[in-house]
Amino acid sequence: MSTPTDFKPVHRDDVAGCLNCCAESFAQFAALLQAIKEKAPEHSDAAKLAALGLAVANDMENFAGSILEQVQKGGVKQ
Repeated sequence: MSTPTDFKPVHRDDVAGCLNCCAESFAQFAALLQAIKEKAPEHSDAAKLAALGLAVANDMENFAGSILEQVQKGGVKQ
């Protein structure tokens, strides 16, 4: 299989920067959803949806952070 001549691989530092940005963004999103959850009436649809979104945001923050750690340790392969 040949590589297209105009293709330039992404540098490991760029991948790490992207993952770091993702982890930080998910953390900010989680903080926003936590605030919405706390302000919404208990058992309301808004509180339930905020809790669901909060769980996803936390999971994605952890996932991006974990992959970032692996990338920083040199764990990237093709």
